[in-house]
Amino acid sequence: MAQLLPIVSVIFGGAFTVGVSWALGWLLLGRLRLRFHRLEGTLFAFVAGSACLSLATFVLCLIHQARWPVFLVGGAGAMLWAGWGARHDPPLPPLAAMPRAWRILFTAVFAAFFACYFFNALAPEISPDGSGYHLGNVARYWRHQGFAWDYHSLYSSFSQGMEMLFLVAFCFGRHPAAAMVHLAFQAALPLLMVSYGRRFGVPRAGAFAALLIYACPVAGIAGTSAYNDLAVATLLFAGFYLIQVEYDNYCYKLLFLIGLLAGFSYAIKYTAGMAFPLALGLTKTARGLALPQAAGSLAKTGPSADAEGAGAGSASPPAADNVRKAGPGVDAEGVGGGWLRRALPLTLGAVLTAGPWLVRNWIWLGNPVAPFLNSWFPNPYWTAASEHQYLAGLSQYPAFKSYWEFIMQITVLGGLVPGMIGPAFLLLPLSLLALRHSHGRRLLLAGAVYAIPACLNTEIRFLIPALPFFALALGLAMAESWGALPAVALLQALLCWPAIMDTYCDRNAWRVRGFELRAALRLEPEPEFISSHVGDYALKAAIEQAVPVRGRIFSFAGRAAAYIDRDIVVSYESSQGVLVQETLENAAATDSGQRAAALKVKSLGLGYLLVNASDAVAENMKDHFNMWGLTKLAEENGTTLYGID
Repeated sequence: MAQLLPIVSVIFGGAFTVGVSWALGWLLLGRLRLRFHRLEGTLFAFVAGSACLSLATFVLCLIHQARWPVFLVGGAGAMLWAGWGARHDPPLPPLAAMPRAWRILFTAVFAAFFACYFFNALAPEISPDGSGYHLGNVARYWRHQGFAWDYHSLYSSFSQGMEMLFLVAFCFGRHPAAAMVHLAFQAALPLLMVSYGRRFGVPRAGAFAALLIYACPVAGIAGTSAYNDLAVATLLFAGFYLIQVEYDNYCYKLLFLIGLLAGFSYAIKYTAGMAFPLALGLTKTARGLALPQAAGSLAKTGPSADAEGAGAGSASPPAADNVRKAGPGVDAEGVGGGWLRRALPLTLGAVLTAGPWLVRNWIWLGNPVAPFLNSWFPNPYWTAASEHQYLAGLSQYPAFKSYWEFIMQITVLGGLVPGMIGPAFLLLPLSLLALRHSHGRRLLLAGAVYAIPACLNTEIRFLIPALPFFALALGLAMAESWGALPAVALLQALLCWPAIMDTYCDRNAWRVRGFELRAALRLEPEPEFISSHVGDYALKAAIEQAVPVRGRIFSFAGRAAAYIDRDIVVSYESSQGVLVQETLENAAATDSGQRAAALKVKSLGLGYLLVNASDAVAENMKDHFNMWGLTKLAEENGTTLYGID
């Protein structure tokens, strides 16, 4: 029973958050009078509802009412309301059928990987950023029942739309429950891609691309961790999908939904803010890049409509029950309503979900896009110099001997870069053949735009949002090669299976390594599992015993803040952290004034230090801790906790 309780709480926390999101999404779609196909409706309800739940949690954090009873009562009410309102709704029409062979292949591969991913997400959270700042922020909000206005870190100033969802799950199932929410987005993405292929007459390309993405190693490990990359990728693809549906059939309510998802993408990750200008651009330039038909919403789909000759066959469903056919009011581009009229509902939806984070940062920090653009918005928390240094560090790739070595690292080996995308993506240059098709041009354009952040950050997971578009373009390019699509999809699945990856990729590559059944089922005690992967966890008990509840700790490096119930100020995360680092390092370098330096740090409200053996001050403090006026409180795994006397 003791082993079962944490498992039940984790699954309940994740499932409850997903269920409330889905319910809120159905309520929103019903209010907008938007009706999709059966699978589409379920998926769009989830992504749209997650934006609503995140926004509601933001409001609760503002008034410091982010508590589990509020989430439980409010969430249960939303689910009951949605269920009651849907009792008389007519059944939604199905999508065009997927070819039987592809249905079998997709189901088998998806089920196998989902089982592996599920147990990894169910295991205790050990990912670097998940156990660090992502859930570190969530745990802080949980302790404060809302935003902690007196804590300043560059990671707490980012928009945190996903952390709002994590907070709901965290209240019931703690850390792994948050990972279960991200797992839901990870599963929704390939299903959206399959749905996309079926709606637009390319079911084989859709299933092919979905398998490439779901088996992608970096998407697998990120999606089973408390990260936000798969959520961003899912929202960006859903928004693109809806643009295709809306094209040639002006519907301001559908445009509002597209804007809502674009704004929520920004609310999750700054780099996803490109979704809004891309949506605006596609509405203006759609004629040259769009499908020959009206994005499938009014086009009749049948055996002759399958561009791949798969004979999909299906009745044509409406994208929305209030979408009208293009008629006399259509402008010269074939798009009803004019560009400005289309931009207004898009903007309204985006402002609703992105605006609160801009306003929060403007009022709280004096910089709406903190921690960036500090030269435009001077503030006491970050400087333009530290911002430049931080960004420069993100874009530094290791030295590669050749371009080919770089390609092999990001696709197959994954040792010198954090993670890899899978061997099938070595064929990515073939996707340029999709430029022959208007559909392929739009996919490649979206993929190119969403790949820009990967040029600014060397972590391969920043490529994830672009991969679905490139994979679909690759599927379109190879559609006429008989047997190529299933062969490549199956090869990607086999080569990216954890046990097989062990035989060829770098042993240090960031990836899923197996089912983690013992940890997931709590047969291995949770503290032991976390300690074996997160070095700082060994100091948790000592820190929480020695440091008072309101005490603060300075560290030169980032820590597993999600597991340490005290606030930690990290050197590079704020102006205060930079000041403390310079003060301590200068004293250690000159070997004088150590006591004065320590007292200065203490006067800033930082009475404790966490020092790694590799830190510049470590040796001096170890040899002369009396001169510093320090008391050694604990030491584990090369890290020492000092108290300033």
